[in-house]
Amino acid sequence: MFKFSIIVNEYEESQALAYEINQQLTSHGLIENVINPNYVFVIGGDGTLLKAVNEFQDIIDEVCFVIIKSGSLGFYANYTKETYPKVIADIVNDRCHLKQLPLLEVTYNKNQINYALNEVKVVDHVKTLRTKIFINDELLEYFRGSGLVFATSTGSTGYMRAINGSIIATNKYKLWQLKEIAPVANVRFITINASLILDDSQVIVLEGELIDKRLIIDTFEFELSANELEIKISEKTLNIVYDEDNDLSMTEKMKSLFAHCVI
Repeated sequence: MFKFSIIVNEYEESQALAYEINQQLTSHGLIENVINPNYVFVIGGDGTLLKAVNEFQDIIDEVCFVIIKSGSLGFYANYTKETYPKVIADIVNDRCHLKQLPLLEVTYNKNQINYALNEVKVVDHVKTLRTKIFINDELLEYFRGSGLVFATSTGSTGYMRAINGSIIATNKYKLWQLKEIAPVANVRFITINASLILDDSQVIVLEGELIDKRLIIDTFEFELSANELEIKISEKTLNIVYDEDNDLSMTEKMKSLFAHCVI
């Protein structure tokens, strides 16, 4: 029988929904397992999903995430508190529909590997970050500035959009992007300072003064202890259970989040 785990935000309504879902799952014979589940139920918004992705890094491509909106922002959510019984029935009858979302793979501190659903940031808000940027072993530029951000296509509507990066409005190709944060610019030194769109054949390596800089992977912060870092699209993907009857297109999601206008 399938195993499940539930990741939930702190709101009372979400906690009550988590209890209700737990009761229904166990009544159908599913077993709660917080270490090695088949399904991870995410109850909340996008922040709760990022917490779940961080928690299951070691088995990230082996589990299926069921996202039930019970928060302020639900870009990834496909179910609500009204429609979740449908996904329970689909799981019990082994007829779930899955979609795969791209992940960024970050290798840092020589041999540590983490995965990001939305974005990766390398920053120093106190001193200037200085690093070389290589793409597939070719030097792109010497960067000086506050930091660098890398985002997946699905993550491009978050922090990347806030710093005037591009929104990648398709998941058909494994595209991702790099954007500089507050680069130094003067008559003697200038960088590309534009959103750079990449594909899954391209690997970025940073080499420079990275020790003690901040590495932020989907809101979770790590300290760098080595001067080299590698970022690429991972061969692993995030498995999302989705409702075919309520699967919004990228255009519909962008309209619902950003394009509010009165005609």
